Amino acid sequence: MSQTDELDGSPLPKTLQVGHPLDNEAVLSRQGPQQRKPPSKVQDSKRKRNDESVMDTNNSSIVSKRSVEKLYYGGEPEYFRYFVNKFKRRSPLINRGYWLRMKAIDHAVTRFLAERSAKRKIVINLGCGYDPLPFPFLAKQRELCENTTFVDVDFPSLMQNKCKILSNTEQLHGLLENFHRTSNQEGVLGAGDPYVAVGCDLRNIELLKKILQDAVDIECDDAAILFVAEVSIAYMEPEASDAVLAWAASYSDVRFCLLEQHLPDGPDHPFAKTMLAHFRKLRTPLHTIGTMDAMKQRFVAAGWPTSTLEMHSLWELWSEPTFLGPEQRRALDATEPFDEWEEFALFASHYFLLLVERKADTDYEFKPKRASLVTNRATGSAPGSISDDNTPDVEQETTLYMQEFQGSQMPRRFAAIVPPASRDQEGYSVGLHAGLGTQGRLDDGNTYASSETAQPINGPPLLVGVMCHIITKLGGTNNCMMVGGRTSPDRAIADCCLRLDGRWRMVPRLPKGRYRHCAVPLQLPTEPRSAHPLLVYGGRTGDGQVLDEWLLWSDDKVWMNLRVVGDGPSARFGAAMITDQKESVSGVIVGGMTGDGRVLNDFWHWDLQPDMSVTCQNVTARAFGMLKHNVGILGRFGAQLVRSEEGILLVGGIVGSQMLTRDEEILNMRTLRPIAIKNARPLFVGMSMQEVHGGLLFLGGGATCFSFGTYWNRNHFLSTSPQFVGDTTWQLTSSRQPESRKTALGESPAQEQLRSDADRSSRSSRYSTVSAILPNTAGTDRTSAVSMTSPSPDPTLTVSNTVVNANREPVANGHGPGLPHVVRVPTIQLTDQDTFKKNLDAALPIIFTDLSIGPCTDSWTNSYLKEAIGAESKVVVHSSKDEKMDFQKKNFSYETREFGPFIDAAERGEKVYLRSLSKGAPSERPTNIYEDFPEIAQDFRLPEELAYVVANMHSMPLRISGPVTMWLHYDVMANVLCQIKGRKKVILFPPSEVGHLGFEAGASSSSLDVFSSMAAGGTSLSRTHPHEAILEPGTVLFIPSLWAHTAAPTDGMSVAVNCFFKSLDDRKYAAGRDVYGNRDISAYEKGRRDVQRIVKSFEDSPPNVSGFYLQRLAMELMDKAKATSASAGEQSHSVYAELG
Repeated sequence: MSQTDELDGSPLPKTLQVGHPLDNEAVLSRQGPQQRKPPSKVQDSKRKRNDESVMDTNNSSIVSKRSVEKLYYGGEPEYFRYFVNKFKRRSPLINRGYWLRMKAIDHAVTRFLAERSAKRKIVINLGCGYDPLPFPFLAKQRELCENTTFVDVDFPSLMQNKCKILSNTEQLHGLLENFHRTSNQEGVLGAGDPYVAVGCDLRNIELLKKILQDAVDIECDDAAILFVAEVSIAYMEPEASDAVLAWAASYSDVRFCLLEQHLPDGPDHPFAKTMLAHFRKLRTPLHTIGTMDAMKQRFVAAGWPTSTLEMHSLWELWSEPTFLGPEQRRALDATEPFDEWEEFALFASHYFLLLVERKADTDYEFKPKRASLVTNRATGSAPGSISDDNTPDVEQETTLYMQEFQGSQMPRRFAAIVPPASRDQEGYSVGLHAGLGTQGRLDDGNTYASSETAQPINGPPLLVGVMCHIITKLGGTNNCMMVGGRTSPDRAIADCCLRLDGRWRMVPRLPKGRYRHCAVPLQLPTEPRSAHPLLVYGGRTGDGQVLDEWLLWSDDKVWMNLRVVGDGPSARFGAAMITDQKESVSGVIVGGMTGDGRVLNDFWHWDLQPDMSVTCQNVTARAFGMLKHNVGILGRFGAQLVRSEEGILLVGGIVGSQMLTRDEEILNMRTLRPIAIKNARPLFVGMSMQEVHGGLLFLGGGATCFSFGTYWNRNHFLSTSPQFVGDTTWQLTSSRQPESRKTALGESPAQEQLRSDADRSSRSSRYSTVSAILPNTAGTDRTSAVSMTSPSPDPTLTVSNTVVNANREPVANGHGPGLPHVVRVPTIQLTDQDTFKKNLDAALPIIFTDLSIGPCTDSWTNSYLKEAIGAESKVVVHSSKDEKMDFQKKNFSYETREFGPFIDAAERGEKVYLRSLSKGAPSERPTNIYEDFPEIAQDFRLPEELAYVVANMHSMPLRISGPVTMWLHYDVMANVLCQIKGRKKVILFPPSEVGHLGFEAGASSSSLDVFSSMAAGGTSLSRTHPHEAILEPGTVLFIPSLWAHTAAPTDGMSVAVNCFFKSLDDRKYAAGRDVYGNRDISAYEKGRRDVQRIVKSFEDSPPNVSGFYLQRLAMELMDKAKATSASAGEQSHSVYAELG
């Protein structure tokens, strides 16, 4: 195909020729004298500014669509990229919202192109912007485009730019035949079969009609036309947009696809308020926005038949199987982690897709048979949908009044309520813990009370910000328990923390990390009754698995996996759950979401039986009978069930296929009648609620309203009284947040979103390095507290129906103010290769038992070793007068000894140590027991469960030692240490603590005497979290890469085999020899060279200047290192700070 550029009056391709010139002067000459008074200069200037603002919305939209194209359509040809200077990744919420918009338009155009018709087809994109709508169809579905012409229409200046990009981009104009640009200032600005680019103001309908008639003979009866308007005519004045609708309806065979915003619950809904304020700020107000029914009336008034008009919100289409299948929805989660479901539903509920058609030869008294976009309404009627009867069938109950808190407000959502530690404060004060704030996830908390003298209420101290967690009060006590939660959507938390008698401590973890789960306190149906039973149901894991587990926690310190007898609710997350009565054995579950993103509309009653099984009854049909046509308001995602004076209330959340209105957001579960709210209008998303004296506390909440801004709720008191009860009001009484974060709620939605980059950076750094502890810990018994820094990996021991966590228990190790708590490395049975791979990915040390490593544990006696290897065989050993060997100080010597006398010396207790070397090339090749000690190698083997180790093996040294302590060091290779003879204690430290362990630059070993420091109770290890492993003969210790460790036999002589293996990509390791498996990775070696170059670049500067800037660079590097370590910690280590 050829291309011509800047051709004045060049003919259109043959399929577009209709016998009329394209020159705009010819078009204008047929218009006759202008009837309207020309606008004044002031009016013209204002209109021009407004038009430019409208065109600017295209720039933002196209960047967002480009983000979707790159992330969600990987591997497919890209077309948006050519209209965007630089790729900018949008947030998951914006990406998913634009993906749904693009899907809706694609669906409508595809349906039109797939119609069987002998007519030629014309697709006209009104207000197209830079959207390359025709090109994906021409590239991927060319057969559908047979006999079709695509027409783009927008402001002339915008279309000039678009044509220039088309002309300069082979990937675009190569799909067209003879594409060329004209020299026109408006009208047809470019064309190439089967495409026409038109520059014309949509307000000038007469001109646009003539341009299209000349270009594509739009008035001919042999043409079937589809008009597409995606958020374009919304910016026009009502008279102008109505004229567009009436003009489009004037053709003989025409369809209209409109995607636009609407107001499903009026302009005072918080999302709508934020959206409208955003467009006003941009000077692009949505002139015609209203309800879907109002839009229907506009189309009918413009001449479109009612019977063919179909309108659905994008949220309704999201769950519609004929529009979007479950696998398509699941595939989106594989692209990027996502948990902004409430915000996504709010966005999609405020946009609709309208499809309508009109044919001159059709009688529309009876609706023609055409497949609808929606097949059924299993979840209930959608308010505002034009085919629904919106008259509510269920009467409303008592009105509740929202009374706003006075004073400081601290925004946070998806936080957790913490009950007061004192019984006399119950009902008068609460804590609000963690959640999402203006700068990111929070690790702190607030206290709210009806009295300024209330004591602060603290949640468990955290190392990182957490959200979507649950803190549940246990029974009739003031003890409570934090269970699960998440950092990012793909990093769920398994940690659990119990507050007992006012003090937080860690308890065994959940079998799997989860968030958006349910947790309720129970009264067990057995004797004796536990004081702290807690039932956990459902949730979502970090890898996207949706759970249907019922887990019970009780005083025996284990999680029990309960058996469900008969039918039960399907797997779900984000459901609401509560017991029938306080301290009950039964309760209800409402709603939730499936793994493919559909809100479940069901209602279950459950009972805990004396045999610790769960029975469930589906009571959905009974509930639907009471709700009648309002069944869609029952099943919810992200709602809360809370006790109140009016009974149990279902509050907030989102429902499937529709949006809850102001009068539907609170539902009385006893009567299944909605409760109206007066006064303030909050956003019932991410809020926390608690029953207190006189009513309900409504704390926090809000949402990111797509790209329009963030709406933060103010805190409220909810009651049946129009005013506060009594002489006092609820208020914020204490906070662990900085003072600078106390004013955000007094700002407008736009102002709330604006925070300086410096503040954002500072906040990010604080999260990376915070090490909070519980207040008032002085004088407590530190040995009884539990370290919160290193959870166990996922593998668990399963005994009967009880899931027993392989928890890292504290090890009492003396006293002293700076002494860290030692975490015992857990022991598990390794059953398969996949379990080992999971532990490898978790990057935490763990001891494997009951592995078959051969007869060596029995056969390797001293006499056998001397006889098999040869008593006179020569070996190189370390010999020292000090039992603590130090590689940095070299307090040992290398000696060549005969193997027999060496064994005897080790047995006598001499300070000797053998780490075998390759016999053939000790300085060139890593050692391998099968090559260097073949006489005994057949007695040792790695089992099938460790096949990954064998496949990636680096070296396999034999280690034999007397009573000596091995120096502290780290290995770049991961390894499994197989203990064969004797007992050994190993102390390990996480990689993030390398800066506290005395490692010099470039060194992989340290002179720090760990065992002596721990015994003396000094402060040298006060900022570390050591892990202790006791190895018995036959046990295998997995030591992850870069975990610093030191070891010592606990009784006499020790024999072991190390198996070093590569756990990283080969390209990460340094090139060249690495005999011992501890050469640092290539990036680090290169980085050290870069440091020298950086230092050298400051040599010409005065010392005070160079010192200043080198310190700045060092600080910046440390911040990035801490942030990286914290990010790794979110995945592999506990979110809790050390308690004590």
